[in-house]
Amino acid sequence: MNINEIGDKHRAWVLSVGWGTERPLESLAMIASEVGEAVNECRGEEPTEKLGEELADIILRTTVLARRYGIDLDATIAAKMEKNLQRGTRGRIK
Repeated sequence: MNINEIGDKHRAWVLSVGWGTERPLESLAMIASEVGEAVNECRGEEPTEKLGEELADIILRTTVLARRYGIDLDATIAAKMEKNLQRGTRGRIK
């Protein structure tokens, strides 16, 4: 399953259980909330075993927002990776 398919499937489930929002700012707030939960899993010397689950939540929430607006994440991610490759380390410490 590619990321677009995951997004479509998860968005359908989220909407079916009433957890979805069609407003982008609310979706972004939910993504930020998931980032906060991931931060909490990293407060010790080492991340907890739940870090992976929180990272998955960030990705799932992001795919729902992207699919809501018809964003092809497979193509967009590939294009962004290529753009980053072309930029190299410009403006960043090696």
